[in-house]
Amino acid sequence: MGLFYRATPKELLDIRNKIILETAIPSFFKNGFKKSPFSTAWFARNAHKDFSYELCRLTSNSRLEIIDIYIARGDRWIKLKLNIFELEPQVDSIDQLNNVDGLQFVLPPNSLTEMHWRSDDIKGPPLFRLNYMFGHKLKSFHTKGGLARNIKRLTKTVQTDSDNLEYFVKRWYELHYPMRTSWTGLEIRPE
Repeated sequence: MGLFYRATPKELLDIRNKIILETAIPSFFKNGFKKSPFSTAWFARNAHKDFSYELCRLTSNSRLEIIDIYIARGDRWIKLKLNIFELEPQVDSIDQLNNVDGLQFVLPPNSLTEMHWRSDDIKGPPLFRLNYMFGHKLKSFHTKGGLARNIKRLTKTVQTDSDNLEYFVKRWYELHYPMRTSWTGLEIRPE
């Protein structure tokens, strides 16, 4: 029996996915988000054997808020991104977007306003915010106990951030302005 513990990449992937399924997604659902209605959206294991989740919420002024969660095999990060669009013509319900091709929402120029949680929204010198910047990462460990502590820390961080979703929405508005797009994500330029 060895003194050190080494988790497999599959185990690390499953741990991070379980954290998202048990903490973030229920919290986002509570805050009015739904599974993305777009035909191009993922909400489980993707074609690369990683995990992708896309959630959407429609505000009263026809603004579409999109949260992308990506958990890649081979690293220790949970990547959370937020982007907001102003849809034209106005949408009354998110269900109106069912099976619409939403690929343009993740391609440039639309993706230029994506905000990665805990990296793009940093205020002040990043040197003093290292703990904040690396908040959605399963830190390194050498024992099973160390892994358990890091899982608990990451779970708490993801839970806190998903419960405080409105902070990240507010911060997005401080950095960006919603792009006006059609229902399929094509930019509508002022005439």
